[in-house]
Amino acid sequence: MNSGINGMTDKPIEITMVASEMFPFAKSGGLGDVIGALPLALGRMGHKVCVYLPAYRSVVRKYAPGSPVRIPGVFSGARYDIFSLEHEGVSVRLVAADDLFDRAGFYGDARGAFPDNAERFARFARGALSHMEGESAHPSVIHCHDWQSALIPSLLKYRRADDEKWSGVSTVFSIHNLAYQGRFHPDEFAHTCLPDEAMGVEGLEFYGDVNFMKGGILFSDVFSTVSERYAQEMLTAEQGEGLEGVVVLRKESLFGIMNGIDDAVWNPESDPHIPAPFSSAHPEAKAECKAALQAELGLDAGAEGPLCVVVSRLAHQKGIDLVLETMDELMGLGVSLAVLGTGDEDLEKGLAEAASAYRGRVAFVPAYDEALSHRMYAGGDVLLMPSRYEPSGLNQLYAMRYGALPYVRRVGGLADSVISSPTPEADSDTGFHFDAFAAADFLAGVKGICRVFLDQGLWRMMMRNAMEKNSGWDGVAPRYVELYEKAMRPQPR
Repeated sequence: MNSGINGMTDKPIEITMVASEMFPFAKSGGLGDVIGALPLALGRMGHKVCVYLPAYRSVVRKYAPGSPVRIPGVFSGARYDIFSLEHEGVSVRLVAADDLFDRAGFYGDARGAFPDNAERFARFARGALSHMEGESAHPSVIHCHDWQSALIPSLLKYRRADDEKWSGVSTVFSIHNLAYQGRFHPDEFAHTCLPDEAMGVEGLEFYGDVNFMKGGILFSDVFSTVSERYAQEMLTAEQGEGLEGVVVLRKESLFGIMNGIDDAVWNPESDPHIPAPFSSAHPEAKAECKAALQAELGLDAGAEGPLCVVVSRLAHQKGIDLVLETMDELMGLGVSLAVLGTGDEDLEKGLAEAASAYRGRVAFVPAYDEALSHRMYAGGDVLLMPSRYEPSGLNQLYAMRYGALPYVRRVGGLADSVISSPTPEADSDTGFHFDAFAAADFLAGVKGICRVFLDQGLWRMMMRNAMEKNSGWDGVAPRYVELYEKAMRPQPR
């Protein structure tokens, strides 16, 4: 596995990204933030960027101007409607495939994942490529993100053999979470419009099923993930989600690049969502933000311990069950807790019961609320992220920007982005780590945090370190340019 990429050029690159989310159009998690910011940062470097998204109902109704352009499907007899718009210098194309995206929700609803997701995202990938062909818009690089666009490298593998126009197009495939692979019943393979030979052990077949992500890994020129440590973890049986053998097969073409954040959107000096601006040089108003958050959520202002916040999908991955398991002990330490998120029914129920049992000490908001998330980071003292695994994580980067010190498990991007010493170092530390996914280890770490919180001089120094950490995309985007150049050079197979 390659942890670094060397060599850059000043020559502009034509980059097309294909993804299922992009802020502000469609966002359910970190992927939307990444695609909302990385293309803009690449554009500021002088590169030409276009992004293809599904034409979700909510996006078309709010953003799509005028009428779509009807195009034939090059990879099948299907037809597509393409909406075009511009976003801060980036061209955005919305792919409508019959009524497959004209529904509420991106991937599913209250009953679970949509049963036709294989068809939906196979059509999305084919539609994006069909529009590129119809427009003679063959970019230098197509950058695909997660399983929803992972068919594109597979489709191009076979297209290149028949059509020289695609021979100069390189592909990059980025894995934001290896656990979500686009794995379907083998009958769904027909939606890919790939030749039968692609459904084999050296293709998309995976324990009898069809696996979109496997094809992205095998057939992209290079592939990446969202932190260097997670790239290493993907090679192991513990974190490889069954695909570790495939990842190991192509490890020489694997790169880890830590995600960034949009530091114009996430900026406590100018954030319109928080009650008072503050900075690392003048952090005094953070106390005002904390008081306002406590009042908003009905939390007691006199708690002696730190105000811990959680902003998260309530999923098994995120380790919220550790928080529930230790709730009584946490309250005994004098901390307050505010949780924002939705997800697993049992976790929501447990958090609601905790909020009822500890009124004034625990608050739970079962919602997705972008503005409130900003206020949580601005008002919180500590961000809890006890994840079982975390490919990159963005919340810890947002929290540090707002002076909320992250308490994270030492995995994936959390380990890469949060600096923590066994004895807190005022000159360098930006948060706190724990190692074993166990209630005792988690709770021991919280006890240590409470001790540090009593030393407000040390705490303020750590806040300053965290707030001054440079996590903006302008510092990350050059590494992606290097990755694209790597993809454009012949790769060993």
